[in-house]
Parts: sequence; structure tokens; C-alpha cells
Amino acid sequence: MGEEYERAFEMVEEDHPDSPIQPVIIDAGSNVTTAISAWNTLKSEYPDLFIVVTVASWTTNVVYPDAADDGKVQIALGSAVVNKSRLNGRLVRFTPGVEQESPILAEYLSQYDRVAILGGENDYARGYINALNSLIPEKIVDIVQYDPDTLPGSLDLTPVRDNNPDIILLLSMSEAESVAEMIRNCGISAPLVGTRVIERNTLLETPVADGLIFTIPALNRSFPFFSRYREEYGEEATFYGAEGYDAMNILYDAVETCGEDQECLSSWFTANQYPGSLGDVQFDENRVAFYPIEFKIIRNGSFEHYEGKIAVQ
Repeated sequence: MGEEYERAFEMVEEDHPDSPIQPVIIDAGSNVTTAISAWNTLKSEYPDLFIVVTVASWTTNVVYPDAADDGKVQIALGSAVVNKSRLNGRLVRFTPGVEQESPILAEYLSQYDRVAILGGENDYARGYINALNSLIPEKIVDIVQYDPDTLPGSLDLTPVRDNNPDIILLLSMSEAESVAEMIRNCGISAPLVGTRVIERNTLLETPVADGLIFTIPALNRSFPFFSRYREEYGEEATFYGAEGYDAMNILYDAVETCGEDQECLSSWFTANQYPGSLGDVQFDENRVAFYPIEFKIIRNGSFEHYEGKIAVQ
């Protein structure tokens, strides 16, 4: 996930050699503790930074209070759940996440009578669990959370197997292939469904992930970013690269016009529609992006458009 975002950032940087933007990338890890440490390091080493780009919900939620209080523009990527606690923030969300996708997921899952949910102990999973508990409470037969950093010890699949679900929602990210293997090794054959953040090229190398269905933005695959990414890195870009590329392109254009004017930068995103690799991206008055959502399926080692029941917003 992080590597694909970084590649996309570098591609945009190559296209803007004269830009005043000087990107600094720091690894925020996979949980709140490491994100706090990374953020404290970044603040200490770069006290005058005026734009912060955060990747993953736990990182976004760690940075958000400070960025909002300091009036910084914050670009949130790969962040399905954002806990906004300030009224004066300048947060720009490229990942609408749970608000946009939970109704689509609920509609898809409503065709099943018994739904089990597996997810990490993080803001991302909790956000979807809370939303689906509200939307389809009568369908959910089990909710199991685990520590993504301590698989397999923290994931007990016994109750899931005993509850015999019709389908399992995986609120998993980089650990999805390990979770899928554990499910099948436990003798559970229920179909698997996920959200956009589950899309990783490593899943294509996991035979038990075949048949996994997940939500995804209706990407504009004809956009030059995708062929260029494939040529440079020898693999297909996923949603992560597309989001990172579009976000940085818009940000570079905004800085070219606004400089360090925070108000100008934060309002830039709501002013126009931005055609790119995500399709035609628009932002509402709260600077939250929206664009069409569809389903994909892993079939025979590739990501394919899902031709079954599809809910598009």
C-alpha cells in the first residue's frame, strides 16, 4: 500500500520539476502507536510544514487534531474512517470510505441471511462495523476482531466456523491473504467480500483469494497513469496508486496557484471537477471526494470487473 502511494507520488514529482513542493515521506507503520511516533518525529524535524498528506485511517486520525488546530491543509488518502473532532479543520478526504460504501455493502450483503464480519482492531474496521450494525443488524451473526500485527495468534475463527455464515466480510488490508488462508484452513467455505482497501497485488498470488469480491472506485483505466505505471513497475496499479496520483496532481496545481495560502489551498478542491485516474472526482462542501463505486472479483489470478449484482452510487 505505502509503496504504491510512494511510486505514484514520485511520478507526479517527476512531472513537476520546478514545483516549490519538497515532499518528505516517513513510514507511519500499521497502528496508532507507530503513527504517533512518526508524527512526532515529522513535527520535530519539519516544524514549518504547511501541508500534510496522511495514508491510512489510524495515521489520519493521529495527525488530524494537530493539523486542524494549526490550520494546516491535510490530505487524507486510504482513510475509510476519519474521526473529525474539530470544526475549523482543512481536511481534504480522497477516500470517502464508510459513508459512501457502507450502504453499497449493506445492499450487497442483504441478499444473505447470515453475515460474519472479520476485521482488525483499528478505526477502519470499527467504522464499517458500526455502520453495518446500524444498516443490517438482523443479518450479522458474528463479529471477530484481531490484531493485524499478531496473526495468527489473535484471530480465533472457532466462533465463525460454529456460526456457519453464508458470507464473510473481510475488513482486512495487507493481512488479507493471511486471513483468507486461515479461514480456508479452518474448513470455512463461505464466500468472501471486502472493501476497496483489500485490493493488493499480493492477493493475486494467493489461490484461496480466488472469488473474493470487493468494492472499488470505477477507475478510468484509459487514463495515461495506468499504462505508465505498468511500464515503470511491471505490474498493474490498484486504487492506491490511482488515488495517490490524482491527489498529488491536484495538490501540485493548487500550490502553483495558491502558494502557502492555506485558505486558498483548502477551497481549491471544492472549486472544480477533476478528471483523472479515479474518474471525474468531485468534492462536496466539506472537501470529501465522491465518485462512482463498483465491484471487482479476483478470478484466475487477476482483478476483474464483477458482472453479478452491482450497486453503484
